[in-house]
Amino acid sequence: MPVHCPIDLPRLTSEDLGKLDYQVMAIAFGIHDDFGCHWDESIYQVEMHNRILDTFSSSEREVPLTVSFGTFSKTYRLDLVVDEIGIYELKTVAAIEKAHIGQVLNYLRLLNATRAKIINFRTNKVESRFVNCSDTLSQRRSFDIATENYRGPKELSEVAIRMLQDLGTKLSNELYTECLVSNIGRSARRRVWADRNVYQRFNFVAENEAFVVTALDTGQANYRTHLKRMRQTARLTHLHWINVTPDVVRFESAE
Repeated sequence: MPVHCPIDLPRLTSEDLGKLDYQVMAIAFGIHDDFGCHWDESIYQVEMHNRILDTFSSSEREVPLTVSFGTFSKTYRLDLVVDEIGIYELKTVAAIEKAHIGQVLNYLRLLNATRAKIINFRTNKVESRFVNCSDTLSQRRSFDIATENYRGPKELSEVAIRMLQDLGTKLSNELYTECLVSNIGRSARRRVWADRNVYQRFNFVAENEAFVVTALDTGQANYRTHLKRMRQTARLTHLHWINVTPDVVRFESAE
């Protein structure tokens, strides 16, 4: 399996998590009342873990979630898993943002799980947000492939397709990029202008050929225009673009 977690987390209904969450949030509110909002995340995590064990049969901190493909391996950490079913991500930020929700969705999809919750202790009152994921791994492994405008190495498209058939679509672009670089590419800084000491990092798949991974549902035409400008300015022969959407994985080459 390309994804491993020591806890087999189930696909929960909203009612399943709701029953657990009522007690977990009471603990979070109590910690916030006792400690205030200015501590580091690790302090809240340790105290949550300790108090949860007074109520529930189990609480696990920093649970490893490992993704593997070919030569690539990366381990994420789930902040808290309560009673072997409830996933909680703890934050100490100004506000819960879209990127935090995306992070938890990434975890849920890797686990083929359905529900988790973010708790933010930094605000004057505890802020929290449920994160729900209805799609399944089998659904995310079903997609069409478009290569009519692709002029890049066959290895790049073949490895990317195998990766997505294993891991599925709708994961983070960063994860896909790291996986491809580990297996068939390299990440390196390139001087942008020959007469200036200015550099940009690219992910290379061949000499003077780099690639990018996106997940754009809209705005592809505008992105394509700017990609061509980047290729020309950086003096690359090709800049290959892999756009991963739930229905279609499209390969293009800016020349």
